[in-house]
Amino acid sequence: MTIYMGQKAIKAFSAQAAAAGQPYSLTVLNENAKWQQFALFQTIPQVIGPSVDPLSLAWMVGGAAAGTPDQPSTSSFNWTIDYSVTVGYIQQQGTPGSPRSFQTASSVGVMIDNQNQVPVTYQGPFPYGAPGFPAGPSDATKGLILAKADDTIPTVLVQASKNVYLNVGIAMATKPTIAVQLEPSLLYQFTPKPKYYILAGSFVQGQVIDTATSSAAYEVSFAGVTDVSVRFTQKNQFVPA
Repeated sequence: MTIYMGQKAIKAFSAQAAAAGQPYSLTVLNENAKWQQFALFQTIPQVIGPSVDPLSLAWMVGGAAAGTPDQPSTSSFNWTIDYSVTVGYIQQQGTPGSPRSFQTASSVGVMIDNQNQVPVTYQGPFPYGAPGFPAGPSDATKGLILAKADDTIPTVLVQASKNVYLNVGIAMATKPTIAVQLEPSLLYQFTPKPKYYILAGSFVQGQVIDTATSSAAYEVSFAGVTDVSVRFTQKNQFVPA
């Protein structure tokens, strides 16, 4: 059996991904007198399969120099609606210098209405092997992205005993957006209907967005448009541009 992992998986299945997705952009106008860092993240409806809610990740991170209302600086985020399934790791505990974040082991491009289900396996002895994809995408229920874990995936107790935690999720424009713990013999069903949010703070790409932090997030709506601008004011608030 051939196991597809890392760049090999990306190259092997890239032709099956939705490579020509709809482009979107978000521009943040920084009117604040201080340099700012921004993180864009997503939420989706609850994932069917696991018994825990999915984690939102810092999908894109950008910065903007100090500005004023008359001369704001800018930070731009650009992407296309192209999906992939990702498997990797999230540490259980983070530190100020190393926050909890998703580390990708493998990624495979998928579509939504077809070529939208992938199998997931674990190759090698745990924890010294890695999760991967034993085959390419196949057709499944339209409108969903599915990942079927086999029984080689270590149980939650085994993962905890080694302090190595496997995760599966989806990515957009090659960057992870959502992750949930990977368990054996489960079918994970992701509904790709994201809502977009932006935060100001200190982040690394892939960082887990905790609920305390996300309560301060500003929802960015793309209702009927693909290009949106917002302002970050001197009161440390996001408002429409």
